[in-house]
Amino acid sequence: MTPARRLGTAAHLAAGLGVLGAAGYAFVAVIGHVFHGPADAGALSALISLYMLVNIIGPGVFAALEQETSRAVSAAAARGEPLRPVARRAGVLALWSFGALVAVVLVAWPLVLGRVLEWRPGLLVALLVAIAGSGAVYWARGLLGGQQRFTVYARTLYVEGAVRLLPCLALLAFALEEPSAYGFAFAVGSAVAALTVWTSVQIPAAAAETRPDGMGRSLLYLVGAIALSQLLANLAPVVVTYRSPDDLVAAAVFGSTFVLARVPLFLFAPVQAVLLPQVTRAATMGRHDELARKLRLVLVLVAGLGLLGVGGCVLLGPWAAEQLFNTAYRPSVSTLALLGTATLVMMLALVVQPTLVALSRQRTVTIGWIAGSVVFLVVLVVGPEPIAAALLAQLVGPLVVLAVLLVGVLRALRMPPAGVGAPPATGRR
Repeated sequence: MTPARRLGTAAHLAAGLGVLGAAGYAFVAVIGHVFHGPADAGALSALISLYMLVNIIGPGVFAALEQETSRAVSAAAARGEPLRPVARRAGVLALWSFGALVAVVLVAWPLVLGRVLEWRPGLLVALLVAIAGSGAVYWARGLLGGQQRFTVYARTLYVEGAVRLLPCLALLAFALEEPSAYGFAFAVGSAVAALTVWTSVQIPAAAAETRPDGMGRSLLYLVGAIALSQLLANLAPVVVTYRSPDDLVAAAVFGSTFVLARVPLFLFAPVQAVLLPQVTRAATMGRHDELARKLRLVLVLVAGLGLLGVGGCVLLGPWAAEQLFNTAYRPSVSTLALLGTATLVMMLALVVQPTLVALSRQRTVTIGWIAGSVVFLVVLVVGPEPIAAALLAQLVGPLVVLAVLLVGVLRALRMPPAGVGAPPATGRR
């Protein structure tokens, strides 16, 4: 890929993520203005919780499908093998994942989920629609990313963002105050995005096709890892809402502030999509020096972006939360500084993760996220004051993850590479 083409690809992805990110933040801003009184605090907290749950349950699982599909497609292409078996296997795994998620949501509804979503059936339907759409669009992105077709990949971002943004603005213009309508408007974007690229992801049949080995096992490891990463990234406001039934105003302010501090994660997301196919090819061909060089470069770039994000949180965050998200009061600088730092640590961990995936160290990735999640949940649930516990948990959990992943990637890079062109391992390590 030439430098000019790489620049064009980066511009497409950045613009697509800009639209998608703007749609997410517009959703939080719109509902903050529509449901702004004390009487609406429950509806606002429920919609913010839906926003977080969509990111935990949908992308949390299906982002793993995207990464594993992208890895398998990249490796097959590097070895000159047909891609259709990988696409078919990934589709089957997407359907199984969808069924499992629906079962989990339906079981959780009468136990805890109904309380979090204020027992609104419309928000439950919106959540299920979001899960289905996520499965379809992340499957498509895995195929497109593995083939490095990032212009079409970016189209899914444009469409998903636009379909989320425009209906919310229309509902605001018509002054509609039905929470379920806003929830459904947010949820349907992924499904529409997948439909717009359906013809672009069709892969012709090859003369000889074999079933790809190891995708299911690798996906299980990655599903656990990425679901836990989304849990660390999004669960805190949900737990704060659950633990603060008598102070929903403070819970809603914390939820809006939390979303604001996540801005750099939206800008960072294309890094994984572009990085994984490149490091997979390097790993498949046994070029560990090239792989390490790419990782160092991206870590430096992401650290710089993250530090800018922390600075933005400190300087502009309190004002932006109050003015853009219409919070009931202005959050403190210390709250935004802690959340911004936690976002930076998450970004660094998510940069190291694709390198381990490319090296078939999916189990190491999962172990790292399990360790971090245990620490995160203990601090989040046991802490006596919900918001203070959430802030501390949001920082220490990702730090544990980053430490485990860095140790894992250093160990993996010190091992002698497999023979050039040899099939990678299937995630048993």
